[in-house]
Amino acid sequence: MKLRRKNVAEKKVRLSFILTVVFWISLLYIFFFVNPENNLAIPIFIVNFFFAMLFTLSIILLNTRRGLMISIAVTFFLILRLVGVGNLLNLILIVGILTALEFYFRKSY
Repeated sequence: MKLRRKNVAEKKVRLSFILTVVFWISLLYIFFFVNPENNLAIPIFIVNFFFAMLFTLSIILLNTRRGLMISIAVTFFLILRLVGVGNLLNLILIVGILTALEFYFRKSY
C-alpha cells in the first residue's frame, strides 16, 4: 500500500514539473515572439505567468496553498503595475494581507 502511495506521489511531482516547464517555455515564447499590441497578448501573458509561478512555487515550497497565495499576490501586483497604480505602499499592503492569511490558515489547521 505504501508503495502505491509513493508511486502516485511521484507521478504528481512529475506532472507538476512537466507543467512548470511547459508554462515557463510558453511564457518565454509569449515574451519574445508575441506582439504586445495584440488584444489577447497581455491577458494570456498574465494567466500564463500566474500558472508558471503557481507550479514553480508549489514545487519549491512543497506546499500548494502557499504557492497559490504567493502566486495570486505577485500576479495581482503585476496587474496593479500594468494599470499604473502599483507602488511600494500597495506592495506592503499585499504582503501584509498575505501574511495575515498565512497566520489565519496556519491557526485553523
